[in-house]
Amino acid sequence: MMVTPKLHMITGGDGDSFEASIHAAIQAAPWVDYIHLRNKSASARQLEAWAQRLLQGAVPPSKLIINDRVDVALAVGACGVQLAWHSLRPQTVKQRWPHLLAGVSVHSPREAADAFAAGADYVLFGHVYESASKPGLPARGLRLLEETVRLAGEGRPVIALGGILPVHVPELLRSGAAGLAVLSGIGAAADPAEAAQEYRAAALKGGDPT
Repeated sequence: MMVTPKLHMITGGDGDSFEASIHAAIQAAPWVDYIHLRNKSASARQLEAWAQRLLQGAVPPSKLIINDRVDVALAVGACGVQLAWHSLRPQTVKQRWPHLLAGVSVHSPREAADAFAAGADYVLFGHVYESASKPGLPARGLRLLEETVRLAGEGRPVIALGGILPVHVPELLRSGAAGLAVLSGIGAAADPAEAAQEYRAAALKGGDPT
């Protein structure tokens, strides 16, 4: 049975560019599976305010994931949290709040395997391609993505992240990725809705074995 690849959009930037990414997320929402509210420098109160803007902008709670802050996710009724190395452990989240999706950001096959062993529902693995958000850092590439998928094991979703264009989607899915996460490809697009539709179409086409 074919599983439809998941499309994640991640907000980003600072100041005006972050505000633009919030607007882009609202426009793209109908064509993505999840929207990650991510701003590392924001307070809990600021994140809550932005989350409420997304929810009022017709982003359903079932699509909203809060980066790092479990308290904010619970406060706004988001469906999940994206955890980093400094965040709560996934097993803590799943034991205390089993209804929350717990994603973990990873950078190696071993980190992915450890995250799943600790209770993660999925992992974001990156960056697969050269990325403007990671200047000077070499891409990890498709081979390491394939190894991450293999070591994670069947039924454990590995979501590819970093420098992804629609043209990359078929090879990502052939490498075993369960979906993709996009930042500037949607958030900085002239027409975020159109960009999201292009990624969605590529994911659906790339996931079709026929």
